[in-house]
Amino acid sequence: MNMKKLKPETAAEMSKEISREASDFAQKSVDQAQAAFEKASELAHGNVQAFDAAGAFKSRTLDLQMKTIEIAQTNVNAAFAFFRRALAVRDPAALFALNQEFARDQLAAFSKQASELNELSLLLAKETSRPVQEGVMKTFGDFARSLAA
Repeated sequence: MNMKKLKPETAAEMSKEISREASDFAQKSVDQAQAAFEKASELAHGNVQAFDAAGAFKSRTLDLQMKTIEIAQTNVNAAFAFFRRALAVRDPAALFALNQEFARDQLAAFSKQASELNELSLLLAKETSRPVQEGVMKTFGDFARSLAA
């Protein structure tokens, strides 16, 4: 084996080069670890937001259910009131007029009730989709920044 002896200046330069490479490697490792920690932190933050969204979903769903029960009670009470009045009527013409009035009132009530349910449904959809929208916007923002870099 032919081994050349290194000159002292070459050995010192190699030592500096190895030291610089080790330092660069250590710096890259720290940068990667910090980036990984930041990603994990963002993920944890996103999970907390998802739990908040689930709470908002539960709250809005409860509001929607309560409104539906309220509407059902109102409609059943209106039907019972109609039947009580209808049983008291002796004239077919009066019964026909009573039926028209009930139908008109129920149509107006239905329109109002549908509007209320629609409003609650939109709030539910908006509040539960907000975290998803924010996540998508953040992802695309991060993607755009990474392309620009």
